[in-house]
Amino acid sequence: MRRFWSVALLACMAGCGSANGLQLAKVRGKVLFKGEPVTGGTVLFEPDTSKGTTGPAAAGSISKDGTFVLSTEESGDGAVVGYHRVAITGIDPVPISAATKDIEQMTGEEFMTAKAQRGQKKEAKTKKADGMTIRTRDGSTYRVITPEKLANPTTSEVVVKVGSSASTRNITISESGSVEIE
Repeated sequence: MRRFWSVALLACMAGCGSANGLQLAKVRGKVLFKGEPVTGGTVLFEPDTSKGTTGPAAAGSISKDGTFVLSTEESGDGAVVGYHRVAITGIDPVPISAATKDIEQMTGEEFMTAKAQRGQKKEAKTKKADGMTIRTRDGSTYRVITPEKLANPTTSEVVVKVGSSASTRNITISESGSVEIE
């Protein structure tokens, strides 16, 4: 029995990878834009195959305080060790339009509010939308507040190395769209 535990301990020390052989390291951090925490959105670490890193991407939701934790296979398990191209999408916490209930499910007050909002939307359609938007699974639409180029790992020009141990990656985005990662 002692030999079994020794072998298990050595296997874990060699990389504590997942059952499919991926070597993951925990990554967490905070996203700031113009000096303030981003209060919603996502962070994506995509393995940079041009630098020899392969495997699935890791993603994390940005919390109200600007923090994120990356996940690849399980919640909070981290990202594949190696180089990653990074995408950051910060969203305004207030939706431009919210998903609506079916008319049968609405109270009288909800129906009147929805009717008034439809009138406002018709007026707003004549104005050009201000920047990029994202629609969530529930049908709500949010305005993207971070620079559009950062929403795609191939256009962001942000590359990060994930080491073999847990790390914190704080992301600071300037108004011009430049990114500094500590």
